[in-house]
Amino acid sequence: MRKRLRTPVCPYCGNRLNYVKAWVLKRRGEYICPKCGGLSNVALDPLVRGAGALAFLAGAVFCLLGCVFSELFLISLAGLACAGLVFAFLAPLFVRLRKPKPPRRSDADVTKSYAPPGRRDAASAPRREER
Repeated sequence: MRKRLRTPVCPYCGNRLNYVKAWVLKRRGEYICPKCGGLSNVALDPLVRGAGALAFLAGAVFCLLGCVFSELFLISLAGLACAGLVFAFLAPLFVRLRKPKPPRRSDADVTKSYAPPGRRDAASAPRREER
């Protein structure tokens, strides 16, 4: 579990991002490493779903305790806030950087004829206006 909770690492050079950069990156799609210039895709670890579900269940338990026992209302409110804050502060540790996969070529792309950029068909060329 300790190995799963870590800050992101550049897949090209191994440069470790700090916590604040990971916090900002969790909503973005791509990251360019300032050290090596490598482009990486930003992904979330699948374990984040389990952590989110656990935070939700803890919040639900505290909410239920506050509803059932009215004298524990302030304690349950603090517990509900703590469950959300713990998840929010652990969320950047679930960010991962991965090398982008090369684009897949479909069969239709392979069968299309290739025309060099300088040559065009007469039918597809724009017509000149005659004076």
